[in-house]
Amino acid sequence: MVWYLATGAALLAAYVFTTLAGAPAVVGIVLGQVALMVSLAAVAIGARRYRPATRWPWLLILGMLLVVVGGFFPSGVLAGTASPPSVADVFYLLSYAVGVWTQMTIVRSRTPAWSLPGLLDAGIITVSAALLSWIYVIDPILSDTDAGLPTRLVAAAYPLGDLLLAAFCARHLLDGGPKGVAAYSLAGYVMLTVIPDTLNTLDALAGETRWTFLVSVLWMAGGLLLGLCGTHPSMRDVDAPSAVAAPDLGPARLTMLALASLLAPAALLVQYLRGAPLYVPLICASCGLLFLLVIGRLAGLVAIQRRMAVTDALTGLWSRRYLDGALSGLAGRRNRRAAVLLLDIDHFKRVNDTYGHDGGDRVLREVAQRLSQAVRRGDVSARYGGEEFVVLLPDTAPDDARVIADRILTAVRSEPITVGGDVTITVTVSIGVACLPADVSVPGELTLLADQMLYRAKESGRNRVVTTSDTAVVTAAA
Repeated sequence: MVWYLATGAALLAAYVFTTLAGAPAVVGIVLGQVALMVSLAAVAIGARRYRPATRWPWLLILGMLLVVVGGFFPSGVLAGTASPPSVADVFYLLSYAVGVWTQMTIVRSRTPAWSLPGLLDAGIITVSAALLSWIYVIDPILSDTDAGLPTRLVAAAYPLGDLLLAAFCARHLLDGGPKGVAAYSLAGYVMLTVIPDTLNTLDALAGETRWTFLVSVLWMAGGLLLGLCGTHPSMRDVDAPSAVAAPDLGPARLTMLALASLLAPAALLVQYLRGAPLYVPLICASCGLLFLLVIGRLAGLVAIQRRMAVTDALTGLWSRRYLDGALSGLAGRRNRRAAVLLLDIDHFKRVNDTYGHDGGDRVLREVAQRLSQAVRRGDVSARYGGEEFVVLLPDTAPDDARVIADRILTAVRSEPITVGGDVTITVTVSIGVACLPADVSVPGELTLLADQMLYRAKESGRNRVVTTSDTAVVTAAA
């Protein structure tokens, strides 16, 4: 990584020095091509060394090679809207398509379920960016009657390509998972493509060249930043599935989204002060869409907070609070037939003392998972406290409750549980069963009676199910 940074800095410094010194243009072109080749080589080496899960580095290389090939043809509309489209434009626009494909590949790999909060955050930023792009770049291009229609359409395709790249890049950065050097290098490359592209378009619209030098420097720096992602081990994590279900709405993210939401009215104010077209329908539509996106984001945040309030953080099961609400709901139902299973992990204290709390947590999570797989859809599985779990079985007869309890008993002890490294242990549970209305007359007494049955199961040797109908303790088959 150090050698790459040194080489990149040297190439960029040489480009700046030779350009300011008035060297022939071919010198700058050669330096730019060398920098691009060094960058692509770094990405290729990194792809071979770190082997990401998808082929995004090779797609990235393909897109940059299209740029290289396009450079051998006349510039086309990049030279100004007075110039007709050329073959170079075909290669450059294809490179945008491949770049968007690359970003989509990364996003899809990181968040296969398309995390809604990250999507909404990226949508807020994209709508604001699209509005500004239309007002200050795309519409002026399309309104330039001095240029032919093909020229205007091709010229407008460039900012559209930049907008798509920025949108998917924002989606990647806002997915909530951890990011490494490679991910931020890739994002920096996208930004150092979009910004100089926009400056170059503004120059072309104004018929000026005031940004030409800065644009060239930024393009070169962006290409070198791209290569940086291939020199860092975090390249293998760029497309790794995100372990975070939803991004946290922290102060920095909230500030960014607030500023993005204010860009639409700010654009209206700027246009008014300039005496320029106000784009009232467009800005009103953008404000309405931004409002809906923000409301959707806040609604999702409220839903997450509510879910967290009734979900056990360690196991992912419902909490005791949620269970109490579900039991209370039985009182108002016409069909009040139900059952409660109360489970306790046998000798759990010994597990904690022997394998530590990490080992104990592994056992709790695995038992919770096996419990969830053993019950029916619609049953309520909750962590009752410590090593105790409870299952509420709505509309269940005593015989069916016993069958489900036996199934849970078998599922828990069926396979050893890993408690750390290569160490595995076999875990068993004791289960107490209480039914409504067979055993009790009100829902509130179900857990109390199930707890008494659980006590009998433990007293009788553990690893078994006990119900009120048992005249003798039924020992589970080994």
